[in-house]
Amino acid sequence: MEHLNADNIYREIVLLSDTDRDKLYNRMQNDFYKATEIVAYTSAGDALTREQYKQRINAGIEQCKRGESISLSEIYCTFVFS
Repeated sequence: MEHLNADNIYREIVLLSDTDRDKLYNRMQNDFYKATEIVAYTSAGDALTREQYKQRINAGIEQCKRGESISLSEIYCTFVFS
């Protein structure tokens, strides 16, 4: 079995039919745009990609698991009774 390198990949792509080559190109292009697509913004207005957004969500979940959060009732009491 040959090692995977740029020359081998190029040779295999050249041997593809036009239809299969178009399918490969479209799939690669779609995967690239999914990775760089802006899906959310921070409260400061900074753009977040899907991966960055997921990382922030997971960080928030971990903070909650560690008890580093306050409940909605605590927030409510803070604003109503202050």
